[in-house]
Amino acid sequence: MHRRALLSGVAAASAAALTGCSTGLFGDQYEDTREVEFDLPDEDASVSVQSENGDVDVSTHDGDRVSVTARLSGPSEDRVEGVEVAGSPGSGDLSIALEGSTRRVSADFDVQVPAGTPTGDLETSNGDVDVRDVAGVGSASSENGDVTVRSAGPVSAAETDNGEVAADVPAPLPGDVTVASSNGDVSVSLSPDADAEVVARTDNGNASIEGLDLSDEQRDGDEEEVRGVLGDGTHGVLVESDNGDAAVDAL
Repeated sequence: MHRRALLSGVAAASAAALTGCSTGLFGDQYEDTREVEFDLPDEDASVSVQSENGDVDVSTHDGDRVSVTARLSGPSEDRVEGVEVAGSPGSGDLSIALEGSTRRVSADFDVQVPAGTPTGDLETSNGDVDVRDVAGVGSASSENGDVTVRSAGPVSAAETDNGEVAADVPAPLPGDVTVASSNGDVSVSLSPDADAEVVARTDNGNASIEGLDLSDEQRDGDEEEVRGVLGDGTHGVLVESDNGDAAVDAL
């Protein structure tokens, strides 16, 4: 990947691909689909995405720019037209989010990054987060929605307050790893080559670790916590649910 400069802060955008109105739970909604591209600020940049209300999907493609399809929805054309899909560079990161008067405007983001690009923080307050095939994940989080991380590079955190979490955690680990839900099942496929103390814990549900050659394995009598060590146990992998199952198997 060659070094790139961000073009004037925001890259070229196409005209809205689809516009129109629909009737949903909150009455008539004006909808607008926008397609935008951004250059990475440098060859080592990561990509972060923030959506207040809407899904965040991130995957890779063969291009050398970040391609964004944003499906916007709001109570009126004026309200939707009052926001823009912006990409702001900073601290080696490209951050994608809505800017403008965003109240009552939701956005589903479908983001494709160049192969070999990691992500920073991927987050939404209300919606699912799905990330696949990227070079690494800083964090993937939702307050109300499922979180899925598959076939990615090093993963630091995948969390939700209300929903299920499923994550592949390859080796080597970037440090301590947390995969957690307050209300929902949590499942992790962990590399047998990881160097970590592994803990699966739940307050209400079943905890399990299967298919991994653990040393110093310990289980409590109620199956609410299982722990053991892979390698030297240098880092920690915590798989936790307050209300739901917490399961670990081999990647």
